Amino acid sequence: MGILRNTVLLMAMTSFATSCLVENDMAYPHVYAEVLAFGVEGQDAVTIDSENRVVAVEVSETADMAELKVTSFELSDAATCDDLHVGDVIDLTSPKTIVLRTYQQYEWTIVATQPVERHVTCQGQFGDAEISLDDRSVYVRISDEEDIKAIVFQDMKLEREGSVITGYEDAEGNLVTFESFPLTLDCENVRYFHVEYDGETYRWGIQVELVDLSLYFTSVNAWATHVDVSLVYDGTGSPYFRYREAGSSSWTDMNDVNISDMEVSATISGLTPGTEYEIMAVNGDNTFGEQFTTEEAVQLHNMSFDNWYRSEENNAWMPNLDASYNVWDSANLGSASFGFNPTTPTSEVAVSGDGKQAARLETQYAVIKLAAGNLYTGKFGDLVGISGAYLDWGVEFNSRPLALKGYYKYNPVIIEMAQAPYEAMKGTLDICQIQILLTDWSEPFTVNTVEGKFVNFENDPAIIAYGKFESSDDMSEYDTFNIPLEYRDVTRKPTYIVITICASKYGDYFTGGVGSTLLVDELELVYDGDVTVAANS
Repeated sequence: MGILRNTVLLMAMTSFATSCLVENDMAYPHVYAEVLAFGVEGQDAVTIDSENRVVAVEVSETADMAELKVTSFELSDAATCDDLHVGDVIDLTSPKTIVLRTYQQYEWTIVATQPVERHVTCQGQFGDAEISLDDRSVYVRISDEEDIKAIVFQDMKLEREGSVITGYEDAEGNLVTFESFPLTLDCENVRYFHVEYDGETYRWGIQVELVDLSLYFTSVNAWATHVDVSLVYDGTGSPYFRYREAGSSSWTDMNDVNISDMEVSATISGLTPGTEYEIMAVNGDNTFGEQFTTEEAVQLHNMSFDNWYRSEENNAWMPNLDASYNVWDSANLGSASFGFNPTTPTSEVAVSGDGKQAARLETQYAVIKLAAGNLYTGKFGDLVGISGAYLDWGVEFNSRPLALKGYYKYNPVIIEMAQAPYEAMKGTLDICQIQILLTDWSEPFTVNTVEGKFVNFENDPAIIAYGKFESSDDMSEYDTFNIPLEYRDVTRKPTYIVITICASKYGDYFTGGVGSTLLVDELELVYDGDVTVAANS
C-alpha cells in the first residue's frame, strides 16, 4: 500500500514549492481516527477496513437504501465526526464520505450493497436458472423429455422481497394475469413476465432450452494452458473426454475423470495458448461435442525493466520504452523537479546480458515527508490542489495468469519515521511489498486521495484474483519470488491488471526507513500450474 500517498506527495511538490505554503503540523501529535463499529437498520453484515478507511455494509432486501437509520457509530479515542450521528437517516444508494477528526482529518467512505435472492424453477429443470440483471433476462435448461409447448413454471422471484408478478405477455404482447403458480406456458419463444415493485414495473424475459441430459456439457472453462470441463449424464456407462486441436485428424483420450452422482469433470492440461480445440464427451455410443479457444499467455510491456527513458517534462526516469507506452508509472514525475528520482534503472541485474537493466526503488526523505520508491501499472492522472491527486490504476488485460514471478533484492533499514495508524512500526525493520490483482473494471480505477477513494483489496466485487509478496529480509544478492494469484471467481474474465511494487509497505502512511532499497528484475506472468482458489470464494 506504500505507493499511493507518496506518488501524490511527489507529484504535488512543484505546486507546493511555487505556492510557498509550508506544512506545519509538527506541533500536533498524530492521532489516527478510526471507525470501530457501525450499524444501520436492516443491516445483515458489516466490514470495517481501517487500512483503506472503508465501511462496507450489507442490508436486507426489505431495507430502503435511500433511508437507512444509523443504529450504532463508534469511533476510536479522541476522534469526532460532525457528519454522522446515531439516529441520523442516511442515503446509501451511492457511497457516502464522512470526515473523522483528531488533530488531523481522515476521510472515510461508507458503501452499501443489497443482495437480492432471485430464482426461477420449472418442472424438469437442470441446474439453477442463469439470471442477468443487466438486461433482466433468465436462461433455463429443461430436460428434453419435457414438452416445450407446455413448460410448467413452479415458482419465480425476480425482484426484491415484496415484489408482485402482475402477469405475462401473450404472443401479441398483451398482458395476461394469473392467480398463482404453477403456471403452464408455451415456451418456444422468450416469455416475458411483468414484475411490480415500489410503483415501478420491470419486464423480465425468460428463455427455455431443452437439452439431452443423458450427456451434456455444463461448463467448458478454457485458460491459457488447460481447460476445466464438466458434464452431466444419465448415470450409466463410463463417460470420458477426448480432445484435439481444431482440424487435427487424431484425438487424445482423457480417462482421468471425476464422477460424482450424475456429474463428470476433468482438467485437461498441456494445451497451447491461443489455440482452438475440439472436445467431445463419450459414453458408449453417445457423444456430445464442443469447441473452445485457449487464452493467450500475455506478458506486459517491459516486465524485464530493461527499457527506460527520460521525461521531456522534467528529465524524470520513466520505466517504459518511450512516451508512447503507458504501462508502468511511478512518483518520479513529481520528485524529478527537485533533482531526485526514487525509482531508477540500475545495472545491478539478476540476469546478465547486453543492455540488461533492473528497477531500483529507494525510500527517501522528500523535502517535507517520507517518499517510498514505487512502480505501478497505470498512469498519473492530475493534481488536486497541493495535497492530492488522481491516479489511474490498471492497464487493459484479458488473460488469466496463475502467478507472478521474478527476482528481487531487498536491503531494509529500521523504520525511524512513522505516522498514524502505524506509530508502533517505529524501531522495526522496514517491509517491501509487491501486489498483483486482476479485475473486471469497466475502466482504470481512479484513486482520489482527497476524497479517500482507494482500491478495497478485501471487498471490491470487481476483483477476480489477488496476490501479494512481502519481505523484511536483508539480502546480499538476488533471490526469486513467486506470487500465486488467488482466484475469487474462476469463471469471470479480467479486463484490467494492476501490479504495484514498493520499497516500504506503509509508505502510504509516510511510515518507513529512509534508505530502504528494493531491486526488482525480470518479472513474468506464469500460466502453467494449478489454479489457486481463495478460501472465501
